[in-house]
Amino acid sequence: MFNLPLIKPITLQQAEAAQRRLPSNHPMMAELQLKIRILASGYKGEKTLTYFLGLLPERNYHIFHGLRLPVRNSFFQMDAHLLSPKLIILLESKNYSGTITLEKHQLIQEVNNTKMIYDNPISQVNRHKILLQYFFQKYQIPPIPIETVVVFTNSSAEVKIVQGYHEADKKICKASNLLKKIEELEKYYAKDRVDQKTIGKIKRLLLSKHTPYRSDFLNTLGINKSDILPGVCCSNCFSMPMEYQRNKWICPVCQSSKEGCHEAINDFFLLINTSITNSELREFLRLPTRRAASYQLELLNLPSTGTKKRRVYNQPKDFL
Repeated sequence: MFNLPLIKPITLQQAEAAQRRLPSNHPMMAELQLKIRILASGYKGEKTLTYFLGLLPERNYHIFHGLRLPVRNSFFQMDAHLLSPKLIILLESKNYSGTITLEKHQLIQEVNNTKMIYDNPISQVNRHKILLQYFFQKYQIPPIPIETVVVFTNSSAEVKIVQGYHEADKKICKASNLLKKIEELEKYYAKDRVDQKTIGKIKRLLLSKHTPYRSDFLNTLGINKSDILPGVCCSNCFSMPMEYQRNKWICPVCQSSKEGCHEAINDFFLLINTSITNSELREFLRLPTRRAASYQLELLNLPSTGTKKRRVYNQPKDFL
């Protein structure tokens, strides 16, 4: 059913790693914390969307979360892509709070006596539909109907649609009404448009062309890599760095210990580089010798290229 499951966005993981490894008085800390709140809110909304999609009959749909596909010299990313023999449904989720007003060319959010204006999400998901059609034409996929829906996932939000905006009346729903909306589309598209062989072809194509987004996060925020604090973080009191003693890390503050360094290496992959050498590992983890670094790399069992001192260890796809 979930051919591409929902995962925490890499950008959110990068932001959280940066928050852990920057001094608390860093000049970018406030902006970083705001970014985390925004990204976490969006992720929370996508998890709500996933819950309701999980209630669909398993045999009905192939579901892809965060599918990011190439088109010409760029990419486009869909919150959720539902594939069935009858139609494709593209979902755009918004986790806005407060009062939401949909106008033809904009969305207005009013919360805590503050008004904010955003692009109309209907325009956004409609654009994804057009780009997906271009994508299918390139790979000679037979025509299949594509419907678009914008889902507001915050149950406490009040959603208003300006009078006469009929497209929004059809394409907007709250998460609690999503299954009903999908059922209505299924009834409208009662006949199968493609066979199971074509469904399999589309599924393989989407998965093979999916390209997760990864930004140069620190550079985007204007943070120097030298600002990132090295070392292993204590899981008990969150002090850093822990001290390496006999293949273990000891916290100098609370005296708790740990053996693995997976979280620290993950932070390196998220913020510094997707590959690491023995010397870079020694420097980042504050290890005393090359042999100690080699021992930790053996425990991590990372894929590598090169030999001996020229060996480079790479981040596995499932390491995050």
